[in-house]
Amino acid sequence: MNHVTILLTMVGMGIVTYLTRAFFLVGKRDEGMPRFVVRALKFVPVAVLSAIVAPMVAAPEGRLALTYDSPYLIAGLLTFFVAYISKNLIVTVFSGIALILIVKFIIG
Repeated sequence: MNHVTILLTMVGMGIVTYLTRAFFLVGKRDEGMPRFVVRALKFVPVAVLSAIVAPMVAAPEGRLALTYDSPYLIAGLLTFFVAYISKNLIVTVFSGIALILIVKFIIG
């Protein structure tokens, strides 16, 4: 591929990315989103984070590893407990990072 093709591809990807995000902002301002959509959008961060983290906790090396000595499972369960108590996404993320470091240090 030459440089012009790469540049045009990058510009095209940027335009598509911008348009998909701006679509919701450009609509009619006087009409709000339906209440069920607004309510459902509140669960998007938790759903995305769960979809990213669950496979890493359950199958860290590409195969199912739900054993009592799995550091990922232990740290994941402890992080879930922190999330349940704190109900704060930032606290949960940073405590999850700290917990996996601590558990991997202790268990190995």
